[in-house]
Amino acid sequence: MAAARHANEVGRFEDAAESLDEALGLVAGRADRDARWLWARVLITRAWAELELRGHRPALLMLREARAAAVELDDALLTALSWIQEGLLHGRVWSYEAALTALEQVTDESVLDPAQRWALHLNRGQAHLGVGRSADAARETEVALGLAVEHGLPEQEFKARHNLAKLAFVDGDLGRALVLMRAVDATDAAVVRDRARLDYAEVLAEAGLVDAARRVLADALATARAASHRLEEGEIGERIARCDLLVGDLDGARDHLRGALAAYRTRQAHGLVRDAELLRLTVDVAAGVRLAEAVTSLTRLADGRGLALTPADRDAVRVEAEARVLLGDPASAERRLDALGEDDVDQLGARLHTTLVRARIHDARGRSEEAAACLAEGSRLLAAQQFRTSSLELRAALALHARRLRAFDLDRATAAGDPDDVLATVERWRAISHRVNPVAAPTDPELVDLTRDLRRLRQLGAVGGPEHARELAPQVAELEAQVAEREWVLVRTAGSAVTGAPVTADEARAAAADRGTTVVELLEHDGAWHAVVLADGPATLLRLGDAAPAAALVTQLRRDLRARATLAPSSPMAAALHRATQSSLTRVDALLAPALGDSGRLVVVPSQSLAGLPWNLLPSLAGRPVSVAPSLTRWVRGPRRDGTPPGAATARALYGPGLEHTGPEVAAVRRAWSQAPRGGDGPARSEDVVAALAGARVVHLAAHGTHEAQSPLFSSVRMADGPVFAHELPRPLTAEHVVLAACDVGQFSTRAGEEPLGLATALLSLGAHSVLAAVAPVGDALAAEAMVEHHRRLAAGADATAAWAEVVAAVPAAGVFSVYGSEWSAGPA
Repeated sequence: MAAARHANEVGRFEDAAESLDEALGLVAGRADRDARWLWARVLITRAWAELELRGHRPALLMLREARAAAVELDDALLTALSWIQEGLLHGRVWSYEAALTALEQVTDESVLDPAQRWALHLNRGQAHLGVGRSADAARETEVALGLAVEHGLPEQEFKARHNLAKLAFVDGDLGRALVLMRAVDATDAAVVRDRARLDYAEVLAEAGLVDAARRVLADALATARAASHRLEEGEIGERIARCDLLVGDLDGARDHLRGALAAYRTRQAHGLVRDAELLRLTVDVAAGVRLAEAVTSLTRLADGRGLALTPADRDAVRVEAEARVLLGDPASAERRLDALGEDDVDQLGARLHTTLVRARIHDARGRSEEAAACLAEGSRLLAAQQFRTSSLELRAALALHARRLRAFDLDRATAAGDPDDVLATVERWRAISHRVNPVAAPTDPELVDLTRDLRRLRQLGAVGGPEHARELAPQVAELEAQVAEREWVLVRTAGSAVTGAPVTADEARAAAADRGTTVVELLEHDGAWHAVVLADGPATLLRLGDAAPAAALVTQLRRDLRARATLAPSSPMAAALHRATQSSLTRVDALLAPALGDSGRLVVVPSQSLAGLPWNLLPSLAGRPVSVAPSLTRWVRGPRRDGTPPGAATARALYGPGLEHTGPEVAAVRRAWSQAPRGGDGPARSEDVVAALAGARVVHLAAHGTHEAQSPLFSSVRMADGPVFAHELPRPLTAEHVVLAACDVGQFSTRAGEEPLGLATALLSLGAHSVLAAVAPVGDALAAEAMVEHHRRLAAGADATAAWAEVVAAVPAAGVFSVYGSEWSAGPA
């Protein structure tokens, strides 16, 4: 029996049937109770192999024959097991209402052992999920988890915890799903993890943690290859390719798609081959390779029709039109695109691609104003999408087309050489998040329900395998169309009501003059560093040098700073690292000096490789008030202070576990703001952090921090009860100035447009005026000294950038901290 059950579990159904039929033969014709009991028990297990070999109806007939024997024997256990197996049979063919009906027949659980009770409740949970009752699904799965924990069943515990994580994902609670998936993946249960890893990667990718998703998928791909699971190998390879597109790795995407296509072709999965081939051709055209071949293949994929009907046909026509214009034939490209027409159910990625192709056509035909209008429309579409969560497919398409729109726009602007136009173009793409109201609108209930149903069907398709996924495909396609249509309606609303235009050069020039500040907007394009400088007089556009060696220099500088922070002052390596750091700072400073000037206030909008630079350590900026803005639009139009909210405290100081000096540091910060020290204070909890940010103008937080490079809303600070993620923070913040005395949380990653993203910029997006944060580790004692001095100067009336410049002059190593955002002081509103 045990061997046969294992054969069923691993898909060797003929072996299982042969073994079980042999066992049935041994007891056939015997009338004693033990023989009849064994015959019924074997038949219950045999029904599963029958389902796989001959179908649902023969399996049910076999199972009901076993149940009749169980009833005749008056055996409650056999009867219960027959109902549990019937529930599984119905679930296997996706008849979830019938599965629930069968499973609910088991009313006396006392006859079941713990593993059988676990199976009953876990499968009830899956059936409830199948019919869309997520609350009931969670309740049953929690019962299953409790049984597994209580009775020491590690494999069953793994499966129950994984199912709870999937339920959180289906319900749209990405934060909880991510925490649960991580915990499950870290367990040492001896279970096959292919499907679990695919689910985990899906959650990671939707949360924006693309590199982590790629690592998980790479492990799953190796396992699928070793087991010769070719369809799964193709699915995993295609998912990795989409993750490659999210990070701009076109070569990696092409390689993974080749593997996926080879795997699909071995199983004659023609629909999957067509989808993967279309994605491969899209990548080829994006990379500008094999364009003539792509036109031929794409025309074939769209069946040569001038008017395509399916979403895949429409995608093929768009890619074909782009290939034609890149080959120098904009007229035929325009005819193909015009014949396609407009379709309100096209997803946002498709709409973004259409704007790109239209812009290329207009530019190639000398219609510069129309091209510029298309590029502006693409920026608006992307801006309205930024705070929405979408499928991996849609987000990969958005990332691919957004990068190309920005590059095409910058090609146009830099070729013309007008500094004002270059600045406006950079801001069009860089300022996307900061042109959106940081106070999130209430989640649209219709979109929430549609997305939940879509996730549920995708999960069911994943569990059921490729055959079930194909059966569900029409329902999934219909839901995808409804989601796309609803998102488009919301994007139109958001585009008109929430987003604004990026700052213009004239607006920025006026703000810089009014604030007595020099503005330096840095960008990387076509392998070079450039800067647009707004000081006295007209804007200037400077080429600062090649980007690659300069980026390597910044990386080495940050590596040296990190190493230096871990050494004791007496270490023989300390002096060598200090010299290396100073050398790197001098070389970076020399590259940037033509743009930075030599005196006065400065606001820097950094490019991608400069986002993690410790600006206050640069020799030419010594003693100068410097603020680092994620975008010039954000600096010019930062949050207004309309008066202190009623009941708001002036300052709150909190600390997390695992740091030295934090108790005295927090007490000294409180004294700086004329607050009495609190007796018996310990490390704060997450709710204390949320309350402080929602109820005080100045918040000081000393804690260990984690920068999540690809999804800033999952960056965190560690408190007594665990990490506090940026997505958990209040919207909007009452806090105007936030001091993060935590390592690394001033770091940034970038999205399309070189817009820096991190915990500091997440706080700015939530409504903070300015944030003091570090881009590298710093010793606890030094940080404590510098932070207290900063608060003393703030409390005395200095603005944040001037106060910090004075602190760094006195404590130079504190220059790994920078002030991000806009100028701020504690003066009256």
